[in-house]
Amino acid sequence: DGKPIAFIVEVAGSVRREWLDTLNLIAPMWRKVGVEVQIKNEDRALLYTRKGANEHDAVVWQGATGLRDALLDPRWYFPSSGESNYAEAWQTWYNNPSGAGARTAPEEPPGEIKRQMALYDQIKATTDEAKQAALFAQLLELAAEQFYAIGITLPPNDYGVVRNALRNVPATTPIGWLFQFPAVTTPAQYFFA
Repeated sequence: DGKPIAFIVEVAGSVRREWLDTLNLIAPMWRKVGVEVQIKNEDRALLYTRKGANEHDAVVWQGATGLRDALLDPRWYFPSSGESNYAEAWQTWYNNPSGAGARTAPEEPPGEIKRQMALYDQIKATTDEAKQAALFAQLLELAAEQFYAIGITLPPNDYGVVRNALRNVPATTPIGWLFQFPAVTTPAQYFFA
């Protein structure tokens, strides 16, 4: 409608300096297309306090790196928790409808968001991986319309070093914040030859 677009992006640069550096590279590109962004580098505790109180426009944080991460923690695809970094009132409605002790009062979300919440509840209720993937695909279709998060890059593959005499170590393994390496590889089953 011709009105300027301007918002503040809060970033905990002390957590990951590259987040602040990357945002400083992106901001001029947004300005060229008419989006004015102010970068606010702040302490993680302040960022979380402001986010929890729903006093922020946008924040920078790392995202999920694969289906397993996303199934365990779908914060980037719908407001599923206080870690979602957006729609605090909707996630409070989903997780704590009474609002008891919450920093943000619950607010009933629109129908498409409630549909995502219902899909995720179905995902949690089944152990069938194919059904989980199909339900998650529906959740992602809705997320694409909502556009909650802007992803810009994926982390590079990681690596590990294993002594030749140590056996039963898988050749590849998923690595993610929610399933810490090497726990996911069942180290109790390793042995020395």
